[in-house]
Amino acid sequence: MGEKPGVCGNPLSRRAFLVACAPLAACARGRSEPPGPRPVALPLERFPSGLRVTVSVSGHPVEILRSASGVTARSLLCTHQGCEVSWSEVDGVYACPCHEGKFDAEGRPKEGPPPKPLATLPARIDGPLVLVGP
Repeated sequence: MGEKPGVCGNPLSRRAFLVACAPLAACARGRSEPPGPRPVALPLERFPSGLRVTVSVSGHPVEILRSASGVTARSLLCTHQGCEVSWSEVDGVYACPCHEGKFDAEGRPKEGPPPKPLATLPARIDGPLVLVGP
């Protein structure tokens, strides 16, 4: 049970049938493509101005920094080997514990092996929310 006749009489599993028909079903509903990623919505009240707050976005640590001009979102994964960096207020740098890499306040490499700046994510304020992502 669960098998449908396939091409040339070969049985087609239920899973294969559903996978093959999914694009047709999407078109029938008026969509030509599956929906893309949606932004993560977070309450604006969690982000006092001037305070760096770490949140999880898609399972990755991201720092949100709110200022008078809006919000910025920065990945806290080192661009060298993906270790989690942390902000040091005393030193004014993001420090990587794995290979002693350092990034300046804007996320640009300052010392050590990191080859690129920390990644930024799109972020904006929308009413009572901070939207992070596409």
